[in-house]
Amino acid sequence: MNRVEALGEAIVRLAHNLAALLLATATGLVFFQVITRFFIGHAAAWSEILARSLIVWSTLLVASAGFRLGAMIPIDFVRGLLPPAWQFRVVRLVTLLTLVLLGVLVWQGWVMTERVQTQRVAMLGVSMSLFYAAIPIGALMAIPGVLLRHLDQERGLP
Repeated sequence: MNRVEALGEAIVRLAHNLAALLLATATGLVFFQVITRFFIGHAAAWSEILARSLIVWSTLLVASAGFRLGAMIPIDFVRGLLPPAWQFRVVRLVTLLTLVLLGVLVWQGWVMTERVQTQRVAMLGVSMSLFYAAIPIGALMAIPGVLLRHLDQERGLP
């Protein structure tokens, strides 16, 4: 494994572990909200908003690992119907289209993040851009996962 691939694997691992941490935090926040609602009688509304945003962040971050592991919706059935020479072309086409989609998400996600920069999240008082930034950052961190999976497919690895 060369240094570029090692860096890609490190990015995928970071995204995966960060997503797990955020999901665990969101679970704790939801539990906290249930406790405050039923035992204190007054729900901590801020915890619901924060938990929801952490779940969005974790979903977009874990896409990197999903692409890397090949856990996204496969097109193996269609690819299996084609002759071997065309199978590689389909793999390359799917990788290219996925990278284009991720590029659009990075670009438009950044535009959206900048657009909402002055808006504040109710109950938290922080910029809405912190929540929207999950789109471009998650898409950017998914790119190494797509490329590493593509390299595995080109090498004939499962």
